[in-house]
Amino acid sequence: MNSAQRTVVILAAINLALMLLFPPHDSLSLWRGGTPSLDGFYFVFDRHYNKQTNGDLLTLQILWLLANTALAWLLLQRPAGERIMSRRAAVLLVVVANLAVVLLFPPFENYASATRMSGTWFDGFYFAFGDKLHRRFYLPLLYIEVLWVLINGAVLWLLLREPPQQESGGS
Repeated sequence: MNSAQRTVVILAAINLALMLLFPPHDSLSLWRGGTPSLDGFYFVFDRHYNKQTNGDLLTLQILWLLANTALAWLLLQRPAGERIMSRRAAVLLVVVANLAVVLLFPPFENYASATRMSGTWFDGFYFAFGDKLHRRFYLPLLYIEVLWVLINGAVLWLLLREPPQQESGGS
């Protein structure tokens, strides 16, 4: 394992710890037959009344983290002389690809919240140009996704800088 791969694994471990410490929670409706709706990301050791962990969303988060970590691991496997592009260019490429996926499959609100007769809640991730085109985006989760991609990209940009070149100076 080279230093760049070690950096990616450490950052992935920090992200995984944050995901497990602050998992997504659903608010349970008090009326009979109500469906759970995404309420937020709460500290796992706090007592949350009328809330349950959203295991499906947490699983998606963890799988996306593992897929990105595996991709970064494979891209950083080659020595410096054999690389196709610089580390920072690869970080930019991965950040742009992640943002493209986030924006192509944004979180949507449910149909009832589109009428604004009830509160808004998260319904799922769908293709932006698919049959749910006229539904509203669930903006709180979309903001969190975009911000998290940008923060991780900025951290990797700073940590994966190229080592300074040694000047070969003869006297």
